[in-house]
Amino acid sequence: MSEYYQELDAPHFDYRMQAIEGIAEQTFRGPIPDLSQPYIVCIGGAQTMGRFVHQPFPDQLAEHLGLPCLNLGLGGAGPRYALAPEVLGLLQRARLVVVQMFSGRSASNALFDNSKGGRNYGRCVRTETWISFEDFFASIIARQDRALIERTVQETREDYAFYLKALGEVIDAPTVLLWLSQRAPDYEPDWSRQFGILNHYPQLIDRQTVDAIKPAYSAYVECGEPHGLPQKLWRGDRVNGANRDRDGWLWNEYYPSPEMHDRATELLLPQCRQLLARGPNARA
Repeated sequence: MSEYYQELDAPHFDYRMQAIEGIAEQTFRGPIPDLSQPYIVCIGGAQTMGRFVHQPFPDQLAEHLGLPCLNLGLGGAGPRYALAPEVLGLLQRARLVVVQMFSGRSASNALFDNSKGGRNYGRCVRTETWISFEDFFASIIARQDRALIERTVQETREDYAFYLKALGEVIDAPTVLLWLSQRAPDYEPDWSRQFGILNHYPQLIDRQTVDAIKPAYSAYVECGEPHGLPQKLWRGDRVNGANRDRDGWLWNEYYPSPEMHDRATELLLPQCRQLLARGPNARA
Protein backbone atom coordinates (compact mmCIF):
# COMPACT_ATOMS: atom_id res chain seq x y z
CA MET A 1 0.00 0.00 0.00
CA SER A 2 2.80 2.44 0.85
CA GLU A 3 4.38 1.89 -2.59
CA TYR A 4 1.00 2.85 -4.04
CA TYR A 5 1.14 6.15 -2.14
CA GLN A 6 4.63 6.76 -3.49
CA GLU A 7 3.41 6.22 -7.04
CA LEU A 8 0.54 8.66 -6.52
CA ASP A 9 2.51 11.36 -4.74
CA ALA A 10 5.74 11.44 -6.76
CA PRO A 11 7.47 13.75 -7.57
CA HIS A 12 6.09 15.94 -4.77
CA PHE A 13 7.03 13.55 -1.95
CA ASP A 14 9.83 11.00 -1.73
CA TYR A 15 9.03 8.42 0.92
CA ARG A 16 12.32 6.55 0.28
CA MET A 17 10.56 3.20 0.23
CA GLN A 18 12.76 0.25 1.18
CA ALA A 19 12.32 -3.45 1.80
CA ILE A 20 13.06 -5.08 5.15
CA GLU A 21 14.63 -8.50 5.14
CA GLY A 22 12.14 -11.09 6.31
CA ILE A 23 8.99 -9.11 5.44
CA ALA A 24 7.69 -10.13 2.04
CA GLU A 25 5.59 -8.09 -0.39
CA GLN A 26 5.85 -4.82 1.54
CA THR A 27 8.17 -1.85 1.56
CA PHE A 28 8.45 0.80 4.25
CA ARG A 29 9.39 4.44 4.53
CA GLY A 30 13.13 4.84 4.87
CA PRO A 31 15.75 5.18 5.86
CA ILE A 32 15.77 1.70 7.39
CA PRO A 33 18.22 1.75 10.34
CA ASP A 34 20.91 -0.81 11.07
CA LEU A 35 18.79 -3.31 12.98
CA SER A 36 21.85 -4.82 14.66
CA GLN A 37 22.24 -1.55 16.60
CA PRO A 38 19.84 0.09 19.12
CA TYR A 39 16.74 1.56 17.50
CA ILE A 40 13.18 2.60 18.25
CA VAL A 41 10.05 1.67 16.28
CA CYS A 42 6.92 3.54 15.31
CA ILE A 43 4.17 1.32 13.95
CA GLY A 44 0.72 2.23 12.68
CA GLY A 45 -1.13 3.07 9.48
CA ALA A 46 -0.45 5.53 6.67
CA GLN A 47 -0.53 8.25 9.33
CA THR A 48 2.68 6.88 10.85
CA MET A 49 4.16 6.32 7.40
CA GLY A 50 3.54 10.03 6.91
CA ARG A 51 1.64 10.53 3.68
CA PHE A 52 1.86 14.12 2.43
CA VAL A 53 4.54 14.93 5.03
CA HIS A 54 8.26 15.46 4.46
CA GLN A 55 9.25 14.82 8.08
CA PRO A 56 6.73 12.60 9.90
CA PHE A 57 6.82 12.18 13.66
CA PRO A 58 9.01 9.00 13.54
CA ASP A 59 11.75 10.99 11.79
CA GLN A 60 11.37 13.82 14.28
CA LEU A 61 11.58 11.45 17.25
CA ALA A 62 14.78 9.93 15.87
CA GLU A 63 16.32 13.37 15.54
CA HIS A 64 15.38 14.49 19.05
CA LEU A 65 16.09 11.20 20.84
CA GLY A 66 19.37 10.44 19.12
CA LEU A 67 18.23 6.94 18.16
CA PRO A 68 17.36 5.76 14.64
CA CYS A 69 13.68 4.99 14.15
CA LEU A 70 12.23 2.14 12.13
CA ASN A 71 9.01 3.40 10.55
CA LEU A 72 6.64 0.44 10.17
CA GLY A 73 3.64 2.54 9.16
CA LEU A 74 1.54 0.68 6.59
CA GLY A 75 -1.65 1.88 4.94
CA GLY A 76 -4.74 -0.12 5.90
CA ALA A 77 -2.95 -2.01 8.68
CA GLY A 78 -4.66 -3.25 11.84
CA PRO A 79 -3.59 -4.81 15.14
CA ARG A 80 -3.11 -8.28 13.62
CA TYR A 81 -0.51 -6.88 11.23
CA ALA A 82 1.69 -5.87 14.18
CA LEU A 83 1.34 -9.32 15.74
CA ALA A 84 2.63 -11.15 12.67
CA PRO A 85 5.83 -12.97 13.76
CA GLU A 86 8.12 -11.19 11.29
CA VAL A 87 6.85 -7.78 12.43
CA LEU A 88 6.63 -8.60 16.13
CA GLY A 89 10.25 -9.75 16.07
CA LEU A 90 11.31 -6.24 15.02
CA LEU A 91 9.22 -4.71 17.82
CA GLN A 92 10.69 -7.06 20.41
CA ARG A 93 14.26 -5.99 19.62
CA ALA A 94 13.53 -2.26 19.86
CA ARG A 95 14.45 0.02 22.75
CA LEU A 96 11.04 1.72 22.58
CA VAL A 97 7.87 1.13 20.55
CA VAL A 98 5.28 3.79 19.65
CA VAL A 99 2.01 2.18 18.54
CA GLN A 100 -0.29 4.51 16.65
CA MET A 101 -3.89 3.37 17.02
CA PHE A 102 -4.87 1.59 13.82
CA SER A 103 -8.16 2.03 12.00
CA GLY A 104 -11.14 0.15 13.38
CA ARG A 105 -11.88 -0.83 9.77
CA SER A 106 -8.95 -3.25 10.04
CA ALA A 107 -10.54 -5.56 12.61
CA SER A 108 -12.89 -8.54 12.38
CA ASN A 109 -16.41 -9.38 13.48
CA ALA A 110 -18.80 -12.29 13.02
CA LEU A 111 -19.55 -11.26 9.42
CA PHE A 112 -16.14 -9.90 8.29
CA ASP A 113 -12.91 -11.85 8.73
CA ASN A 114 -9.58 -10.07 8.20
CA SER A 115 -7.52 -12.59 10.18
CA LYS A 116 -5.43 -13.64 7.17
CA GLY A 117 -3.76 -10.27 6.60
CA GLY A 118 -4.81 -7.92 9.39
CA ARG A 119 -5.71 -5.22 6.89
CA ASN A 120 -8.87 -3.38 5.84
CA TYR A 121 -9.69 -6.08 3.29
CA GLY A 122 -11.09 -9.42 4.39
CA ARG A 123 -13.56 -12.22 3.77
CA CYS A 124 -17.26 -11.45 3.84
CA VAL A 125 -18.54 -14.48 5.72
CA ARG A 126 -22.00 -14.39 4.15
CA THR A 127 -20.83 -14.29 0.50
CA GLU A 128 -17.35 -15.86 0.87
CA THR A 129 -15.94 -12.97 -1.18
CA TRP A 130 -12.86 -10.82 -0.57
CA ILE A 131 -14.07 -7.28 0.12
CA SER A 132 -13.06 -3.98 1.70
CA PHE A 133 -14.45 -3.20 5.12
CA GLU A 134 -16.12 -0.07 3.71
CA ASP A 135 -18.04 -2.10 1.12
CA PHE A 136 -18.89 -4.75 3.71
CA PHE A 137 -20.17 -2.14 6.16
CA ALA A 138 -22.19 -0.38 3.46
CA SER A 139 -23.99 -3.67 2.84
CA ILE A 140 -24.77 -3.94 6.56
CA ILE A 141 -26.17 -0.42 6.69
CA ALA A 142 -28.25 -1.11 3.58
CA ARG A 143 -30.18 -3.77 5.51
CA GLN A 144 -31.49 -0.99 7.79
CA ASP A 145 -31.34 -3.30 10.79
CA ARG A 146 -30.24 -1.12 13.71
CA ALA A 147 -29.63 -4.08 16.01
CA LEU A 148 -27.39 -5.74 13.41
CA ILE A 149 -25.41 -2.54 12.84
CA GLU A 150 -24.85 -1.97 16.56
CA ARG A 151 -23.86 -5.59 17.11
CA THR A 152 -21.38 -5.46 14.21
CA VAL A 153 -19.81 -2.27 15.57
CA GLN A 154 -19.51 -3.71 19.07
CA GLU A 155 -17.96 -6.96 17.82
CA THR A 156 -15.47 -5.02 15.69
CA ARG A 157 -14.44 -2.83 18.61
CA GLU A 158 -14.04 -5.83 20.89
CA ASP A 159 -11.88 -7.65 18.34
CA TYR A 160 -9.79 -4.53 17.83
CA ALA A 161 -9.28 -4.01 21.56
CA PHE A 162 -8.39 -7.66 22.16
CA TYR A 163 -5.57 -7.71 19.63
CA LEU A 164 -4.23 -4.24 20.37
CA LYS A 165 -4.11 -5.10 24.09
CA ALA A 166 -2.37 -8.36 23.22
CA LEU A 167 0.23 -6.38 21.28
CA GLY A 168 0.95 -4.11 24.23
CA GLU A 169 1.22 -7.03 26.60
CA VAL A 170 3.61 -9.08 24.48
CA ILE A 171 6.19 -6.37 23.72
CA ASP A 172 9.01 -6.43 26.26
CA ALA A 173 10.24 -2.90 25.55
CA PRO A 174 8.53 0.25 26.87
CA THR A 175 5.51 1.16 24.76
CA VAL A 176 3.58 4.33 24.00
CA LEU A 177 0.04 4.13 22.64
CA LEU A 178 -0.59 7.09 20.33
CA TRP A 179 -3.97 8.51 19.33
CA LEU A 180 -3.31 10.57 16.17
CA SER A 181 -6.47 11.98 14.62
CA GLN A 182 -8.30 15.16 13.72
CA ARG A 183 -10.84 14.29 16.43
CA ALA A 184 -10.86 13.21 20.04
CA PRO A 185 -11.94 9.64 20.90
CA ASP A 186 -15.29 10.87 22.25
CA TYR A 187 -18.12 10.79 19.72
CA GLU A 188 -21.79 9.81 19.48
CA PRO A 189 -22.57 7.70 16.40
CA ASP A 190 -25.14 8.85 13.88
CA TRP A 191 -26.58 5.41 13.13
CA SER A 192 -28.31 6.57 9.95
CA ARG A 193 -25.21 6.88 7.75
CA GLN A 194 -21.82 5.26 7.29
CA PHE A 195 -19.60 8.23 8.15
CA GLY A 196 -21.79 9.00 11.15
CA ILE A 197 -20.91 5.57 12.53
CA LEU A 198 -17.29 5.27 11.40
CA ASN A 199 -16.34 8.94 11.92
CA HIS A 200 -12.82 10.23 11.22
CA TYR A 201 -9.72 8.04 11.54
CA PRO A 202 -9.30 5.73 13.42
CA GLN A 203 -12.76 4.82 12.23
CA LEU A 204 -15.17 3.22 14.76
CA ILE A 205 -12.86 3.69 17.75
CA ASP A 206 -14.33 5.56 20.71
CA ARG A 207 -13.24 6.54 24.22
CA GLN A 208 -14.46 3.31 25.80
CA THR A 209 -12.31 1.28 23.38
CA VAL A 210 -9.28 3.46 24.06
CA ASP A 211 -9.74 3.13 27.81
CA ALA A 212 -9.88 -0.67 27.49
CA ILE A 213 -6.53 -0.75 25.65
CA LYS A 214 -4.48 1.86 27.55
CA PRO A 215 -3.54 -0.32 30.57
CA ALA A 216 -1.56 -2.66 28.28
CA TYR A 217 0.89 0.15 27.41
CA SER A 218 3.53 2.01 29.37
CA ALA A 219 2.13 5.42 28.38
CA TYR A 220 -0.65 7.00 26.33
CA VAL A 221 -0.51 10.16 24.21
CA GLU A 222 -3.58 11.80 22.70
CA CYS A 223 -3.20 14.10 19.70
CA GLY A 224 -6.69 14.87 18.44
CA GLU A 225 -6.87 18.29 16.81
CA PRO A 226 -7.05 19.05 13.05
CA HIS A 227 -4.13 21.52 13.04
CA GLY A 228 -3.16 22.37 9.46
CA LEU A 229 -6.12 20.69 7.77
CA PRO A 230 -7.09 21.01 5.03
CA GLN A 231 -3.52 20.90 3.70
CA LYS A 232 -2.83 22.44 0.29
CA LEU A 233 -0.87 20.00 -1.86
CA TRP A 234 -0.26 20.59 -5.58
CA ARG A 235 -2.12 21.47 -8.73
CA GLY A 236 -2.93 18.51 -10.95
CA ASP A 237 -5.11 15.52 -11.60
CA ARG A 238 -7.13 14.02 -8.77
CA VAL A 239 -5.35 11.31 -6.77
CA ASN A 240 -6.82 8.85 -4.32
CA GLY A 241 -6.83 10.35 -0.83
CA ALA A 242 -6.89 14.02 -1.90
CA ASN A 243 -9.71 16.31 -2.97
CA ARG A 244 -9.47 18.55 -6.04
CA ASP A 245 -10.70 22.13 -5.90
CA ARG A 246 -12.26 23.97 -8.83
CA ASP A 247 -8.99 25.80 -9.50
CA GLY A 248 -7.13 22.50 -9.86
CA TRP A 249 -5.37 22.40 -6.49
CA LEU A 250 -5.36 19.18 -4.49
CA TRP A 251 -6.12 19.29 -0.78
CA ASN A 252 -5.48 16.75 1.96
CA GLU A 253 -8.41 16.58 4.34
CA TYR A 254 -7.78 13.07 5.71
CA TYR A 255 -4.16 12.32 6.62
CA PRO A 256 -2.40 14.13 9.50
CA SER A 257 -0.90 17.40 8.34
CA PRO A 258 2.73 18.45 8.96
CA GLU A 259 1.45 20.53 11.88
CA MET A 260 -0.24 17.46 13.39
CA HIS A 261 3.00 15.48 13.09
CA ASP A 262 4.84 18.33 14.81
CA ARG A 263 2.28 18.32 17.62
CA ALA A 264 2.45 14.54 17.99
CA THR A 265 6.24 14.80 18.33
CA GLU A 266 5.89 17.52 20.95
CA LEU A 267 3.52 15.36 23.02
CA LEU A 268 5.45 12.12 22.54
CA LEU A 269 8.92 13.39 23.41
CA PRO A 270 8.52 13.75 27.21
CA GLN A 271 7.03 10.26 27.51
CA CYS A 272 9.64 8.70 25.22
CA ARG A 273 12.54 10.35 27.05
CA GLN A 274 11.22 9.25 30.41
CA LEU A 275 10.73 5.64 29.30
CA LEU A 276 14.13 5.42 27.61
CA ALA A 277 15.78 6.78 30.73
CA ARG A 278 14.37 3.91 32.76
CA GLY A 279 16.14 1.33 30.63
CA PRO A 280 15.17 -1.27 28.01
CA ASN A 281 13.05 -3.41 30.34
CA ALA A 282 11.08 -0.58 31.96
CA ARG A 283 7.54 -1.23 30.76
CA ALA A 284 5.71 0.78 33.39
